[in-house]
Amino acid sequence: MSTDTKWIVGTGIGIVVAMLTTGVGLAALMVSLIAGVNGRTDDVRGELREFRTEVNGRMEGFDTRLRDVEIAFGKVDQRLLLIERFVLPTPEGSSQ
Repeated sequence: MSTDTKWIVGTGIGIVVAMLTTGVGLAALMVSLIAGVNGRTDDVRGELREFRTEVNGRMEGFDTRLRDVEIAFGKVDQRLLLIERFVLPTPEGSSQ
């Protein structure tokens, strides 16, 4: 084998090794970046779950307070009906 042939083969092997090394490096970089994105996505999902839980808790409290207000208005309505029956005069020709 001549010196030129050895040089050409050596250069070809060097280029192939450099390309494989670059490919492995890029693959490792992509895996690292994708893992980072997946981790951040998991963080956002966790935050959304916490937010949803908090909103649901507040809505349950809101429902309870709204129900209490409805009950209070019902009591006021009953009292008003009693006052109207006993205090206000009945209209003429009414069958009450």
